[in-house]
Parts: sequence; structure tokens; C-alpha cells
Amino acid sequence: MASKGEVKISVSVAATGFKRRMYFNRFHLQWLDRHALVHFGLIDESGTLRDHYACVLTKMTLRDSKAGLTAYLEKVGGPTKPKIPWTPPTGQMGIDVANIITVGQTEHAEILLSSFSVGPAIQQAKASDKPVETDPIALLACEPEIQHLVLTELYADESL
Repeated sequence: MASKGEVKISVSVAATGFKRRMYFNRFHLQWLDRHALVHFGLIDESGTLRDHYACVLTKMTLRDSKAGLTAYLEKVGGPTKPKIPWTPPTGQMGIDVANIITVGQTEHAEILLSSFSVGPAIQQAKASDKPVETDPIALLACEPEIQHLVLTELYADESL
């Protein structure tokens, strides 16, 4: 139940239509005033960067997602191998912002990033019980171990 002045927003996460789809085997996390700038990279066997994507996860997004993502990690188990260090490329590039993080796994794992605008979502939530549709941003596929490493590193700081 929402407390006084609080509005609960129900969201509907898209299954298709992601603007960015990629497989990654490296990631790098950089903290910017408690916001996470996460780089995802695909490195081939020669060490060549074949693909790269970056997204900011705000501290509010991380806080709102913590219970669900840490419960998921407890179910599937934490990482069993250390992270492979990687320094992402520097320079100007487009960086997305996501406020919905969804994860899942079968033989491979996925991290789905989506977004919605809070202002219009609050207005819709006040007017209707219908879930707010999110904008699908990125479908990021990887080995389950790498997904577990990403989640573990995101929530290593207990104060989130």
C-alpha cells in the first residue's frame, strides 16, 4: 500500500522492440555520484573490441531494483569465477539512461533495460490501474556467470 503522497506505478516491460541488442562478454562499472555508468563490451579471441554499449542506471533505479535483483541472484547463485578486467574505450559516445532493469536466464542470460517518464507515469497511475508501458532500450545477452558478476558488482555497496 502506498503511503500518503506516494504513487505506486505498475509497469509493463516490453518483450520485443529493443533499440539495442547485443551479446557481451566484458563489462566495466564506473560510479558517478552513486549512479552507475555500465559499459558492456564484446571482445573477440584476439582482444579486439567488436561491440560496445553504455548505459547509466540512476541511484533511484538501483535502489528500486535492489530487492528483486538480489532475490534473483540468491536463487540462481552468485558468481563462481572472478571478473575479467576490462577498460572500455574513451571518448564521446551516446549513453542511454534506464530506469527498469529486468533479468532472466536459460542457457544464456539476459539483462533487459527499459525506461519510462516518471511524470506522465504518475498521471496515468492516478487515473488508471493499467500498467505503464515501458520503452524497450537494450537487450543484453551474456553467459549466466557474467550476469551474476554484473549484479554482484552493482550491489556490492550495502548502502544502496
